[in-house]
Amino acid sequence: MLAITGFGRRRLRWKAVLIAGLLVAASCGSGDDDSAADGDGGAANGEAQDIELEFWTFVDAHTDFMQARADEFNEQSDEYNIILNASSADFEDMHDRLLVALQSGSGAPDIVDIEIQRFATFLRGDVPLHPLTDIIDNHRSELVEERTAPYRADGVEYGIDYHLGAWVMYYNSEILDAAGVDVDSIVTWDDYIAAGQQVVENTDAWMASIETTDRFSVLGPMLQNGGGTYDENNELILDSPENIEALQLISDMVHEHEIATASAGGQHHSEPYYQALNEGQYASVWMPLWYVTRFKDFMPETEGKILIRPMPEFSPDGFISTMGGGTGTAITTQIEEDKLEAAKAFLEFAKLTYDAQVSLYTDLGFDPFRNDVYDDEALTAPDPWFGNEPVMTNVQAMFDRLAPEFTGPRYPEAVLQLRDVVAYQVVEEGADPAEALRQAAEEIRSLD
Repeated sequence: MLAITGFGRRRLRWKAVLIAGLLVAASCGSGDDDSAADGDGGAANGEAQDIELEFWTFVDAHTDFMQARADEFNEQSDEYNIILNASSADFEDMHDRLLVALQSGSGAPDIVDIEIQRFATFLRGDVPLHPLTDIIDNHRSELVEERTAPYRADGVEYGIDYHLGAWVMYYNSEILDAAGVDVDSIVTWDDYIAAGQQVVENTDAWMASIETTDRFSVLGPMLQNGGGTYDENNELILDSPENIEALQLISDMVHEHEIATASAGGQHHSEPYYQALNEGQYASVWMPLWYVTRFKDFMPETEGKILIRPMPEFSPDGFISTMGGGTGTAITTQIEEDKLEAAKAFLEFAKLTYDAQVSLYTDLGFDPFRNDVYDDEALTAPDPWFGNEPVMTNVQAMFDRLAPEFTGPRYPEAVLQLRDVVAYQVVEEGADPAEALRQAAEEIRSLD
């Protein structure tokens, strides 16, 4: 239905949002018309006002994406003409420079991408980012609400992501078929373990790989089981029963059932691991949906063999997915006051509108976090790489069983504990999951 009438409706919807924003801006104005009339390219003369915005990111593809959105915005806006000065830098360098600039009070960009692991650092004390709740509210009824949680503090949103990042299980159908396993018979984690035993007995592959130098293997099941690092009240829950149960499950896969092993290269983003998956050494891996791009970019031998399914459930009607990774685009408080409304209007257009969310999939390969775009023809097309199935349609079916992720003040440190200490201790050293999580939580609490 949306594919037939979507363009006209989306254009009208965007114009309605833009007009509403302009009315709000007009009602909040100082009444000084001279400055607007005398400005270069001022809208008072019937021309769009040039607004130059500096944008920092650490992902080259994000610069292309945001520039394309700026071009589209300028085609449709009669009020602002966005001149986007986008630059991409190394992950660590960009975040470190941003922190220094915001702490010193000068040198920060107008708009910036902040990775989810670092975002909480900027939400401590006086937040140097502008609230974005008002523009999110314009679309909230269509958004997957859980995806706004990681960038929220005290009920206020400060960042907007590029994707949902729904956690899924990637199965190698060729290996499962050789082992005599029907992928759709795997519903629970017990089913998964039983299938893994068949894989190990009947093939040369492991059922799963577990990261020992990154967080995804351990954090995904924790969140799915209702755990994670923080709860909605900003309380640290790293040593919660839900996390212990999830980590014990992973430990048992390695040490008791012997269906899983440490990932080649220690993580799922390394050349040795890509090679191992290419060679069919693992029958499955659980990672967020954005990992589809890694198959296409680095694992050509998997083409046509990978099937995407929900995570196995811990309990009947429990969560079958959660969200992983992410990057929140924010507006810093160092932006000039007369640019703020234009920057918010642009960011809303670039990240929250229907067309923008479709572009997140078509341009970047990411899963959108607007519910209504999943009926668009761009998202319903089968993907030959992944069993010739409509991947995004399968993802949408998980939305009513999606666990949220909350990021509290020490989220960066909590993630480092999972990544650098807990995963290695449990998988490589056979440490007790409950004790490993207790020590990690104690370490985080000692920082406050």
